[in-house]
Amino acid sequence: MEKYLYYTPTEIEHPGVILEEKLQEMDMTIKELAARSEKPEKSLIDIIQGQCSITPDMALAIEYVTGMPAEVLLNWQQRYDEAKSREKMVQKLGRVKTWLSTLPLKEMIDKGWVEAREQVGEQVDTVLRFFGVVSPKAWEDYYFNQRLKVAFRISLEKTSDPYAIAAWLRRGEIQAMDTFLEERYDPKRLKEKLPEISLLLLSPPDDIVDRLTDILAETGIKLLFTEPLSGVPIKGATRWIYGSPCIQLLSERQEYENFRFTVLHEIGHILLHGKKDIFLEEAGFKPDDDLAYERKEKEADAFARKMMTV
Repeated sequence: MEKYLYYTPTEIEHPGVILEEKLQEMDMTIKELAARSEKPEKSLIDIIQGQCSITPDMALAIEYVTGMPAEVLLNWQQRYDEAKSREKMVQKLGRVKTWLSTLPLKEMIDKGWVEAREQVGEQVDTVLRFFGVVSPKAWEDYYFNQRLKVAFRISLEKTSDPYAIAAWLRRGEIQAMDTFLEERYDPKRLKEKLPEISLLLLSPPDDIVDRLTDILAETGIKLLFTEPLSGVPIKGATRWIYGSPCIQLLSERQEYENFRFTVLHEIGHILLHGKKDIFLEEAGFKPDDDLAYERKEKEADAFARKMMTV
């Protein structure tokens, strides 16, 4: 019995293989096994030929007759089923080269966002895991077709470079999920902090990032800095991610006035507009309701200009 408990196959085969080997070792026919176990001979033949799975009831019956632990047979069956599922998934993923080629994959790898893989199917698998979707179709449903508007309420298909922008935004989501805030968003507290934020923004950007991040965290806002992707025409984004308002900016150096205005502009969106709004700055975005989006952008601009004069 011990050899079955500790034996690990070099290849994941159907458990019918070891059942057949055990019967040969015992010099027992399938017909005899069927008689001793009260199981259909046809079912046992299908198992040995790898055409059907071993059920808990069948595994226990085989244990009584052969001494092979039912747990071993069932664990083997589980590993085999999982391996087959992964094999089918890899085969399926290997057929989506076109989708993969549309993404800024090299940069995503260079920045450590995803791991490099030699096989196309495996590379697609890492990218899908990065985006948190199971297939390119699910990716398109989420980012293009707005199948889940409660989480992502705009179509990136209407931006200048939807694939790269999606990657940049997703990186921000991952950063947001890894960022824990003790405070929930409190608009009243944010308003109280505005004079302090405005004064702090008079300092050069390199000197204030950590302090600004801490102040906004005290109001329940996550300030995220994400590495830029080459050619991605986006300067920043504001949206709610899993219950928290998030401001996502480029991590590259910015001119003082641009940085100051952008931060205040995004804060304006959070104060003035709803949880369901998503704002993409300089992304060539064409919303469904141009007039409403333009009005909100102007409101955020006016808020930023007012705060810069305080």
